[in-house]
Amino acid sequence: MKKKLINSVTLSIFLTLVSFCIYSLDLTFFQQLELKSYDLKVQTRGERPISNQIKIVAVDEKSLEKEGRWPWSRRKLAQLVDRLAEADVAAVGFDIFFPEHENYIPPELFEERIKRQKTESMNAEELTKWYQELNNADRQFAQSIERSGRVILGFFVNPADQELAPEELEQLDFSQYSIVQRFDDRTQPLPLRQIFSVGLSIPELMNAANAAGYVSFVPEMDGVVRWVPTLMQHGEYMFPPLSLQLLREAVKSPLAVNIFGFGIDKMALGESLIPVKENGDILINYYGPAFTFEHISATDVLSGKVGQEDLSGAIILVGATAAGIHDIHVSPFGPLYPGVEIHANIMESILQNDFLMRPEWLRILDLLMIAVSGLLLGLVSQKYKAYGAATFLVIGMLGYLAFDFYLFTQKGLWVNTVYPIFTQIFVYSGLALYHFGFEQREKRFIKGAFSQYMAPTVVNQLVENPGLLKLGGERKVITAFFSDVAGFSSLSEKLEPEKLVKLLNEYLTAMTDIVLKYEGTVDKFEGDAIIAFFGAPLVFNDHALRTCLVSVEMQECLNSMRTEWRTQGEPELFMRIGINTGPAVVGNMGSKTRMDYTMMGDSVNLAARLEGVNKYYKTSTMISESTYEQAKDGIEARELDLIRVVGKLEPVKIYELLGKKGEISKILQQVLPIFNEGYELYKRREWTKGADCFQKVLEIDDKDGPSLTYLERCMAFQSQPPVDDWDGVYAMESK
Repeated sequence: MKKKLINSVTLSIFLTLVSFCIYSLDLTFFQQLELKSYDLKVQTRGERPISNQIKIVAVDEKSLEKEGRWPWSRRKLAQLVDRLAEADVAAVGFDIFFPEHENYIPPELFEERIKRQKTESMNAEELTKWYQELNNADRQFAQSIERSGRVILGFFVNPADQELAPEELEQLDFSQYSIVQRFDDRTQPLPLRQIFSVGLSIPELMNAANAAGYVSFVPEMDGVVRWVPTLMQHGEYMFPPLSLQLLREAVKSPLAVNIFGFGIDKMALGESLIPVKENGDILINYYGPAFTFEHISATDVLSGKVGQEDLSGAIILVGATAAGIHDIHVSPFGPLYPGVEIHANIMESILQNDFLMRPEWLRILDLLMIAVSGLLLGLVSQKYKAYGAATFLVIGMLGYLAFDFYLFTQKGLWVNTVYPIFTQIFVYSGLALYHFGFEQREKRFIKGAFSQYMAPTVVNQLVENPGLLKLGGERKVITAFFSDVAGFSSLSEKLEPEKLVKLLNEYLTAMTDIVLKYEGTVDKFEGDAIIAFFGAPLVFNDHALRTCLVSVEMQECLNSMRTEWRTQGEPELFMRIGINTGPAVVGNMGSKTRMDYTMMGDSVNLAARLEGVNKYYKTSTMISESTYEQAKDGIEARELDLIRVVGKLEPVKIYELLGKKGEISKILQQVLPIFNEGYELYKRREWTKGADCFQKVLEIDDKDGPSLTYLERCMAFQSQPPVDDWDGVYAMESK
């Protein structure tokens, strides 16, 4: 008996010490589990009441339908700022930036001014002056911002390691913290997030605004945005984010920060203290899922439908939420969370003095809970039989989870969930010697987890070879696939829910079958969107080509389905697809009770961006250069452009996927040589000749989207050419 007691106690102590070691290593797998457990606590807590002081003016689908496609003219944005000023809002923050001058004059405006002004009698100097006066959209926007006197602009922080230009620092000089008290050794670096380069709006707009704040977020390893930096440093400059700048403007209180050698000691907005980590990060207290805060369509503000009685005294965030231009992130409530609403959560938390915190002293509580969890199980297991110990284990886990949730919801403290629970399970399993049946349980887990989004042949291979799968995530070269139904939001408003569900299920079933046919992995469905990838968990060298062939077959299948829907009097669906090949982290991410085999990384984000870029070029399927190079022997494609997406410095060459090798229509065979000639002329700055080529293409096929896009661009460049050192890259203004 004595020997048994000693053995039980010794083993429990040993296993508890192992748990301490695992905790000290802070392994990635456990980090991910803890992050997911945090997300679960946020979801379980649910929505929290908000003050309704913060409102979001959204460039949504309704706005694009009423006001035209994005980007809008600066004249329209000037009108929006004027409307908000007339409504006497407290402050206006733009989660959009404007890096380039507007060089486009709407045809209707040009025509109207031509009728009013007899330009044929003007000499060259008079005509030039008349045109410059007409092309004044930037000035109009800047004047509206200056008249308002309450506008905060956003700017992006780029990852490039380079110094800010003097003119950039000059523009940002007025956007620093109001009060900065430093008690550190200036010769030693601070543990603060650094700004190396920025993406600013044009100087005319920056100079007109009251201040500017950065809008960049720093997602964690699983892609979820939980923390936001409240301070970023560049030399002696200390910059706050858009949320704090906007709140400062609204409440008319100074932003103050005390800095010691270890980092930030205290941060305050007026009399309100803001609890931040030593590096300046604040834990976002999410008040609910997407659209918890009031979203007002921008077109309703422009039309006067929403006026002073609705907006007076409100803090306004202006951001894009429409498909194709939306700034989306992943939150604890799930994907497709508007970036503009993250700013709203931060401000709401400060206004209510309602924060979530994870101070350093909580590590002591973590260690105490690990010790108690392990040692108590050791003592119980030597006295009671297996069932008794199992009962104690369940009660212990439920008790700790209840305590954990109480601290989270009532005290705003994020204590560690995973390690104490892991310790209880780990010690119990060791003491009970539950090693048998592990292999079968592992196989059942794999089959159950993956059968929903992988082909049966793939699942069977994983069951027979579990070593092919790394549950903690691994870096692989894959091809990411994103698809979306064009105009689905407006369609969903017109259809009855039953018909909408039936139509969507029919569409998703057909498309998913094609993905599984080529042994792809369905990551998730997001409403009408399909997210998938090829090349993991099973590796095959032709994953780029497979993805392209899947896309071609999907478009062909959808075309056949449209014919059938047309005969039945049903609405027709059109699909946009974005594809990119590159390195990504793939793995089974989640908690012990809920996991998803998913992907994340910059290459994944680019694929998502390309799906949205289709809308600008009026195309259906867009692939990156990396995908094209690996798949070009089996597909037909045409080079579209060299673009720079928001937040990225390096340009990306993009292609339109046209079909399988040797299987394009006769019309396309006629169009491609002429289009390619026009494209080469465009790159050589021969706008007139290029426009002629694109016009010839449209005479053959008046629906050729890229030719329509380039014809407009060539005409615009004829009147307002780009700068002399133009590199041919087209910068996208929206995400």
